[in-house]
Parts: sequence; structure tokens; C-alpha cells
Amino acid sequence: MDDRKELTTLLAQLGPERIRRSVYDNNNQLLAEGIADERDGHPDDFSSIDFSGKSVVDLGCNFGFYSFLARQKGANHVVGVDLDDLVIQGCKLLQNINNITGVEFICSDFTAPSFSQLFDITLLIDFFGKGSIIKGIDRYLDAIESITREVMIVSARNYYRIEKHFNGYLDTIIGLYSSDYVRNGKFYLIEYISEYFKENWELTILSPDDHDISSKKTLYFHKAK
Repeated sequence: MDDRKELTTLLAQLGPERIRRSVYDNNNQLLAEGIADERDGHPDDFSSIDFSGKSVVDLGCNFGFYSFLARQKGANHVVGVDLDDLVIQGCKLLQNINNITGVEFICSDFTAPSFSQLFDITLLIDFFGKGSIIKGIDRYLDAIESITREVMIVSARNYYRIEKHFNGYLDTIIGLYSSDYVRNGKFYLIEYISEYFKENWELTILSPDDHDISSKKTLYFHKAK
């Protein structure tokens, strides 16, 4: 079986719920639709970032959209990381189909102590959602900070409505993040993340200020001097 057929079979096996961004072959033909909002982590948000000669890690990479984007923009070496072994297999097939070098994919838990390599730029795009917020995101924030030399790029929604998104979990949210970030029936996620990193990192929001609360904003954290 050739790589394209194998990838098509694998994508069908995974199903749409495990495919974040749409997957295309080397002829730009659609192989599988993604379920992510295309506004989240839009490529235009990355236009001002200098990837040239940088080492980059794409955490929760899914099918490697941002791994390939970073390499296309001049990154010297890119590592895509995901916990789903089948997804990683798909990344490698897609890489072969598109004949892309300088990118490797590994199946790993990036919060594990053994994941200790340092990178110039760390990507964590379209990773945080209701499920991870209820479980607690601090371990992910600690993990990305510990492996980043220069820049962290994270996407997140400005806020979530407690009643709509976390009905019955108000005490859990307050217990994890304190009442400082829960106001007027909303949990302010970007505010929490920016405060979490404020001692050592400077924040710029790369996404356009479109006042759309349903889309995730791309946050650019640069190591403070």
C-alpha cells in the first residue's frame, strides 16, 4: 500500500473527532475534514514571527499543520509531539507524501519529566478546551515554560461562560484558578494564562481584535529581558 492510500485508510479509521485541521495531500486535494475552527491559530497570526534557523516544538501537534508551517517559514528543526500513536503515524505518512525534511514526529507526553529538550520556540495551538480546563492547565503551562528558550505561542479563548460551558463545575473552576478569574458568570482564561507567565514573559496578542469571543486568540510570549 502506498503512503497516500495508507494515510486515507488511517484517517477513516480515526474518524473526524480526532482530526483537528483538515488534511490535504501534495496536490492540495482534501483527504479529511478537520473539526477545528479555522480562525483558531490562523496562519496569518504567524506572519510576523521569525522562525528562521530556530528549533521548534509543536505540542499536541495532531496532523502537524503547525509543524509543517514552522518548517515552511524557515525553522531549522521541528519536532511534533502528540499522545495519539495513530495520529503520529499519520503525520509521518503525510510528511512522506509531501517530501518534507527537517521535521520529526514523536508520540510522547510533553508533561512527563523525561521530556526535557529545550527549544527556541514552543507551540501549543488549539489545545486548551473545556475538558483540559476542568482538569487543570497548570501542568501544561509549567511544561511549556520549562522547555522554551525564547518564545511560547499559545492559543486560548478570552473567556468561557460558567453556566454554558462549566455548568455544575463552578467550585472546581474556583478551586483550580481562584475566584480572581471568575467574574460576572465568566472564567477569564487568557487573563489567567497571562498572569501565570507575567513574571518572566512579555505578552503580545497576535490575533486581530475582532471582539469575537467564540474564537481562540494567538498569544505570543517572549522571554523578558
